[in-house]
Amino acid sequence: MISRDTKFRVERLTIIGVGLIGGSVGRALRDASAATEVIGYGRNPAHLSRAVELGLVDHWSTVLSDAVAGAEVVMVATPVGAMPGLFQQLAELVSPTCIVTDAGSVKKKVVDAARASLGSSMVRFVPGHPIAGLERSGVEAAAGDLFEGHKVILTPTPDTDPKALAQIVALWRTTGAQLMDMSPERHDRLLALTSHLPHMLAYALVNLLAGQAQDEGECFDLAAGGFYDISRIASSDPVMWRDICLHNADELLARMGEYQEMMDRLAALVRSKDAEGLEQMFRRARSARSRIEDRRKDGAPG
Repeated sequence: MISRDTKFRVERLTIIGVGLIGGSVGRALRDASAATEVIGYGRNPAHLSRAVELGLVDHWSTVLSDAVAGAEVVMVATPVGAMPGLFQQLAELVSPTCIVTDAGSVKKKVVDAARASLGSSMVRFVPGHPIAGLERSGVEAAAGDLFEGHKVILTPTPDTDPKALAQIVALWRTTGAQLMDMSPERHDRLLALTSHLPHMLAYALVNLLAGQAQDEGECFDLAAGGFYDISRIASSDPVMWRDICLHNADELLARMGEYQEMMDRLAALVRSKDAEGLEQMFRRARSARSRIEDRRKDGAPG
């Protein structure tokens, strides 16, 4: 059960990967005066300097040992493919009391990688996933209010120290986020349907449009309304979504298979000119969509 009591306040927080998510966390915590010093780590000095200019971090380093020295909390906000290697390095670098957390969109493989590398520090690893992305990415897209009113899923393991968990709960509450908790396996199963599959559909749909070479110009001119709404998320970071596909492959493939079955059913209704069957399918979908809208308006669950 997630505790709501701890107030987040640290002297030094290190963010590994100062992009949309990492940069937004840094800005939100700096705005709330929740960290005396926020350090950014990455490989691009120009990128990190810009993060300082934008008020996302106080200082930065391209040397991991320097970036995490003295940190009370380290947040890993890189694509999930980079996390196993980072965990291996962090195991030798962080202090015995440092809490490590992440913001990856896949949880089971990330937890497995952390367990394989962090050793005794695994008790202070708190896996998490903010559901607050944008189609834009990078340091320029970061904003202090990105998480306001949005869900953050935490997937603590049986090994997780309750005090470490309480600290990360407090961190996210400071950003204005609403907390949920579940197992890593359940997270990956649910997110494969509600996030990962929709992104795959958007990428496939835009690639289908781009492949209409003969009519490309007219297709692009007409790509508004419904097409634009459905395909918007195809502007998301390709590297991040490549890693999500590879690290949640089993669950994603299962959801893709179910979607294909649904499309086959729809095609059969169209082929047989089953007007009643089509209308029933569309009415069920509209009803479900209305329930989703109602839950969003109610803010549940928080």
